Amino acid sequence: MSSVVVFFSLPMLVASALKELRVRPGQDATLQCWGPRNAHITLLEWSRPELISQGYVFFFQDQRSYENYQHESFKGRVQLRDPSMKDGDVTVILRNVSVSDTGAYECQITTSSTRNGERVVKEFKHSINLTVTESVQINITAGQNVILPCRAPNIDSNSKAVVKGSRADLGKDYVLLYRDEQPDPEEQHPSFKNRVDLQNRQIKDGDASLILKDVTTADSGTYECRVFRRTNRRKRANLETDPISVISLKVDPPGQTGGDTEDGVSRGHAGLMAVLSLFAVIAALAIFIKLNPPPPLSCPSVCRNVL
Repeated sequence: MSSVVVFFSLPMLVASALKELRVRPGQDATLQCWGPRNAHITLLEWSRPELISQGYVFFFQDQRSYENYQHESFKGRVQLRDPSMKDGDVTVILRNVSVSDTGAYECQITTSSTRNGERVVKEFKHSINLTVTESVQINITAGQNVILPCRAPNIDSNSKAVVKGSRADLGKDYVLLYRDEQPDPEEQHPSFKNRVDLQNRQIKDGDASLILKDVTTADSGTYECRVFRRTNRRKRANLETDPISVISLKVDPPGQTGGDTEDGVSRGHAGLMAVLSLFAVIAALAIFIKLNPPPPLSCPSVCRNVL
């Protein structure tokens, strides 16, 4: 009788290039990942490196997912696009994303197959960089101060953060570059010197919002905010990633209404206020006429004779 000899191989790791995904807050993010078509997937781990000690984004083993292994922020928000994982599709959908979901995601697949009597175990790893960009519209009148909102929930006061505020039309100069716990004026555009700073230099709770003082019509434009953890390298190339906040600022000349604002965000009620004011004038005129009716017309002598 012939015997079958089974060999167990060491795991083989196959990695793919980093992919980029950009979405807006409130949307769903599709994090794509595929394993081999015909291999049996024994383990699937979706994770974020900086959060792995607190749990997974998604954990699947033995034909089922385990929510108790998930990080609290992902519970109830992540599911397989195809529960059957047909053709090796282990893509997950992350629902209702927020700025705090920005970061690198790793998909690691462990497969098992038998080839020529030998059991082959392989590991595949894919990485996706997810950027959730907040878009804000602000209308304001010249001479005021304005807050340009920028939040990086994954950054705290201990991160030694680098904050970059920029405007594409200014060329290589920054609106603000904050690093080494202080503003760096070396490459700041002259028009912003001594007028812009972080609202909170401690970046408490990830708040990296900029405050721009005494705005002028020349400050109108599209601003972008980027936040990084500090590295030892100070090259500009390290600062060129997707923004976490894009702010469209419109500054009206003095005397013009730029729209009601709350926390610097335009609410666009100027037209409504104009209509309400017109109705108020018409109502006041009607009340005046009612309280002050015109005197009766006098009847000439011919009219009295006829009567």
